[in-house]
Amino acid sequence: MRKIFFALVLLVASCAPRGELAFIAQAPGDLLPVFVGSTRGLDPETGAEFGYERSETLQLARFDVSVPPQRAAGDLRYPLKGRRIDPLTDFAIAGVQDYPTTAGFRADLRHSLAQSHGDAVVFVHGFNTNFAEGLYRLAQLGEDFDLPDTMVHYSWPSRGHVLGYAYDRDSALFARDGLQKLLDQMRRAGARRILLVAHSMGSALSMETLRQMALSGDQDTLSALSGVVLISPDIDVDVFREQARSVGRLPQPFLIFTSEKDKALLLSSRIAGEAARLGNLEDVARVADLKVTLIDVGAFSTRDGHFDVANNPALIKLLTNTGQVAQILEGEQASRTDLASGVVMTVENATEIILSPITALGGGMRGGG
Repeated sequence: MRKIFFALVLLVASCAPRGELAFIAQAPGDLLPVFVGSTRGLDPETGAEFGYERSETLQLARFDVSVPPQRAAGDLRYPLKGRRIDPLTDFAIAGVQDYPTTAGFRADLRHSLAQSHGDAVVFVHGFNTNFAEGLYRLAQLGEDFDLPDTMVHYSWPSRGHVLGYAYDRDSALFARDGLQKLLDQMRRAGARRILLVAHSMGSALSMETLRQMALSGDQDTLSALSGVVLISPDIDVDVFREQARSVGRLPQPFLIFTSEKDKALLLSSRIAGEAARLGNLEDVARVADLKVTLIDVGAFSTRDGHFDVANNPALIKLLTNTGQVAQILEGEQASRTDLASGVVMTVENATEIILSPITALGGGMRGGG
């Protein structure tokens, strides 16, 4: 019965409409510019750019994303194939700039970095994500978490299909060079502090890229990384340990958002024939010798529990309204005990923080009642 149920779930998921780029003449709300580096080729079905075919050339662009004015934190609605767009509630595209040369891309990126004081965020999407969905997700994160003005999306060639796990895993390996080139372009454009944020399988791609940079001696780009955030990382724990050892000194802070209630990683664990992936790791001792911080958000689990950081309004409130994102990213050790009502455990170099919904009530902290 479980196999039949699982097959039905996959069938329904594979038939669900997917996100698509939709252009509007005038944005009813805020505009967020998102720079893009992509190793996606043409869509074999439509011939459009940024499909799931793999491209050895790094495609460069900038999209001006319209943020819908009628939305709440954690709400991500975007145009779906076959559904009429509503700019008041849907993220959409208000403008696009293609860069046939790196010079043009770097010039516009340099201008944006000057406005953001050299701060930038790079987002690497996860498994089963098409180009539009990853782009809109970064815009939502930028809006809800008030990210720096310079936001960059690395879009690798995911198949965008629930049955495309093997294709995506190979694509993640294929896309390592592209991510390294994008980070190098950002450094050369004047990025002084780059925060690398990756979700799911994108975390595996990001770790492989960091490892590749270290082994190739690209210390200049590695040094530009001001931190790494892995959200529900779909990585074998032993593989992660070897990747981290190859990198050497990990960028700090190095945050890993985990949840034992992550259904997607539970399935991934079963496919791999192992007890856990890094994103649903229960025993912090397995990474105790690494300088990392595990943040358990299982108490905020919503939907399939695979992207609680972006989907749960209470968790977003806890991490933003109380100033905790800044405190975590700045590495303020003294304030970490406030994050989880005292549920903090340190094992050698690793720290585990278990967040509680109680701390999110009224925007208060443990000492705030």
